[in-house]
Amino acid sequence: MRNAFLNLLLIAILFITGCATPQILTHTKPGTDFSQYRKIAVITLASNNQSLGQEVSDFIALNLMKRGFDIAERSQLRAVIDENVIIDAGLTEKDRSSLRLKGVDIIIVGSVTRYDCEQSRFIVPSAYGPIGGATNLCHASMSFKMVSVQNGDVLWAGQGSHSLKGRSMTAGKVLQRILEEMEKQIPLKKP
Repeated sequence: MRNAFLNLLLIAILFITGCATPQILTHTKPGTDFSQYRKIAVITLASNNQSLGQEVSDFIALNLMKRGFDIAERSQLRAVIDENVIIDAGLTEKDRSSLRLKGVDIIIVGSVTRYDCEQSRFIVPSAYGPIGGATNLCHASMSFKMVSVQNGDVLWAGQGSHSLKGRSMTAGKVLQRILEEMEKQIPLKKP
């Protein structure tokens, strides 16, 4: 009976840890009328892993497309701006002018600052002897902001972090949770 209780307790702890809510902080510039913005450029998010930054940027772009926004094709942007310069130094007047010519109203920039897992082993006593296993404790953190191409003002900024523990947990699942929660707080509405 005691062993069954311990097993249930362990499962409950793993389940509760796996369902925790990400820590999300956002801020919208007061008085911003998002209905005037139609076309958005999503720059590849800075990350230690280039493909991860690309994947997160694509996720953001896809969800904005589902909401009815026009997304500037990244290959067209590369012809007029240097993404690396924007990530490091921000929008220059030349960048803003080039983006306006392409009809871009907002640019999204950001970074994935943490994306990792650590494994821990556990042993649970049972009626049949000790049962062992391993769980992953995975972490992810990211931030991004929406910048007006017209004047360079930050219209919206958000950051999120989260950690989840589970047998088949991955940092990708944690980052997905953050993105889903952040997307709910983006004030953009279909034009």
